Amino acid sequence: MNRELYNKISIEHFAKQLHVDVLMDIDDFIVSRNATKIEEHAIDANHPHIVDGIAIVFCKKGSAKVKINLIEHDVDENTLVIIHPNSIIEINEQGKDLRVDFLLFTFDFVSNIKLSTEMGHIVKLVEEKACWHLEKEQFKEMLAIHELVVLQYQKQDLYREQIIKSFLTALLYKILQLYFIENISSVPKYKNRQEEIHMKFTALLYEHYKKERSIQFYADKLHLTPKYFSKTIMAVNGKSVTEWIDEIVIMAAKALLKSSNLTVSQIADELNFANPSFFGTYFKKRAGLTPLQYRNY
Repeated sequence: MNRELYNKISIEHFAKQLHVDVLMDIDDFIVSRNATKIEEHAIDANHPHIVDGIAIVFCKKGSAKVKINLIEHDVDENTLVIIHPNSIIEINEQGKDLRVDFLLFTFDFVSNIKLSTEMGHIVKLVEEKACWHLEKEQFKEMLAIHELVVLQYQKQDLYREQIIKSFLTALLYKILQLYFIENISSVPKYKNRQEEIHMKFTALLYEHYKKERSIQFYADKLHLTPKYFSKTIMAVNGKSVTEWIDEIVIMAAKALLKSSNLTVSQIADELNFANPSFFGTYFKKRAGLTPLQYRNY
């Protein structure tokens, strides 16, 4: 299959396609005009992808199973998905009737939006929960803002971009509201101490996987002994710390091999391997193919 189909999911990715149902003449911001299928945008479900920007996705119909930074999510009708920059996504399953609307924008586009919460804190919230199954009316309320953005985008009126940013600010506040209502709820954030450790570990892993691949590092970050840390992670879902680390590194490597023009040597350097040979051995042992074989597969 042509490698052009494996672009990083970015503003540039959509710009190359000239898709009639995507509006994109404003710098650093695009929005779907109508609900579409994933594959209509040259996003191949057989491989992971890196999202270069902030994505807000509305599932209007159908269902899918999606991994975002190793965490699997069930997506179905009335589901809102929030993805922050450099997230690694993998679509494991999708129904034939899956239809989504979306917005994709860069940090630069929202840099002058004054939110009551720091962007760094928002990113942390999204790391912990990227997928929201909403009540029908709640989902319609969110989607109505998307529709207002689309309506304004199709006009060439004075202050168009400023009005769109105002609508986007409203949407971001509505999303923040979801997180803060849950945080002050009486329902415990985690079921137990083991689950809390596991969630904190996956957040740390996403932040540090390019440079840190030792059990000791993550145990130290969580103020735990390596033995207790390893035992806890295994107890939550039957996967070892090493398996978690390997999985996200391989997902990132696959995404870079398919979504960029970086050489194998450059990817090895990006993922902090000592040399391309070591990276190649590591990749083949876990993926069953050499990096070049995977790139050309």
